[in-house]
Amino acid sequence: MSEFTIGHLIQRKHSDLLQDVNPLFIGHLNDKWTLFFMKDTGIYKRIPESIYDISNTIPVLHFDNAEDHGWSYEIVFKGKSQAKFDYNYEMEDMALYQLALDRYPEEDPVELLYTNPDFEGVRQQLLDELHNSDIYQEQINNLFKECNVEQFSLFEVSAEQIQQLKTIMTQEHEEQLEFMHDLVDQFKEILNLQQMSWINPERLEDDDLELELE
Repeated sequence: MSEFTIGHLIQRKHSDLLQDVNPLFIGHLNDKWTLFFMKDTGIYKRIPESIYDISNTIPVLHFDNAEDHGWSYEIVFKGKSQAKFDYNYEMEDMALYQLALDRYPEEDPVELLYTNPDFEGVRQQLLDELHNSDIYQEQINNLFKECNVEQFSLFEVSAEQIQQLKTIMTQEHEEQLEFMHDLVDQFKEILNLQQMSWINPERLEDDDLELELE
């Protein structure tokens, strides 16, 4: 089973402020970060309305990682999104599937791209066309457009850490990674979020959820 992680994070020094908003759960990842869930926190990417309310007082980092599908983060402060990133690992496959439909409307795109040997070479031809497409390149370029890593200073992340984030949160860096999953691991390591793994509201009763409870 693939990992599914989601949660809201604040600086640990602000954790006492959460008591006023009646959270479903509070736990400490480490001496830097506190994780919490609200009653309207679900296992989906949408940020609950309650988080925007909390962000009027303190900045909140919303993080999720659906291991096989992608990962994202969003920094919310003063009721507004200050930074966000959403990496869908299936973006290329989805775009390639649509291109196959457009170019070969009479064929089954799954057979065309993956299973039928009669179409050998067509997948690479379509991949080349996709990668040279201005529309697809714009999608790639937009991937990092709003990551705004300097906003992590809201959590007293050091200038050195922010510079490290600026280095990895680029298209150029992502393209030279051996595995696409490496980026989220690097992100978590820089921010000391390695424990944000296999954590979500449905696992609150699991004995192996190793968090220092509030």
